[in-house]
Amino acid sequence: MRLTGVSLVALLFALVSGMALLIAGSVSLVSEQGSGVIAVLAIPLLITVIVGVALWFRSRSGVLIVAWTFTGLLALFNLLAMLTIGVFVLPVTAALIVACATCGAHVGAREVSAR
Repeated sequence: MRLTGVSLVALLFALVSGMALLIAGSVSLVSEQGSGVIAVLAIPLLITVIVGVALWFRSRSGVLIVAWTFTGLLALFNLLAMLTIGVFVLPVTAALIVACATCGAHVGAREVSAR
């Protein structure tokens, strides 16, 4: 779960640094593309929250599959948005992959020790 928190911090840092560019005299993404871009930026945040909640309840069956599925969807989003914001979301995707992999290792270790 801690890695998912790091993912949220990375996403928020990317948003805040975009606002800092506006203060420095550059044009922000929202002022350039309009307020509709906020919905596009909310997709990685929503996926990160879904994966975080799924990993939080990792003791239930099937939640690891949900976490991996949404992480894969975020990776697909990165590919589709590579020319715009996809590069900035890559660290979040990498952190979610690590979180899912380490959570799967913990669940597998519990199953082996239960036998």
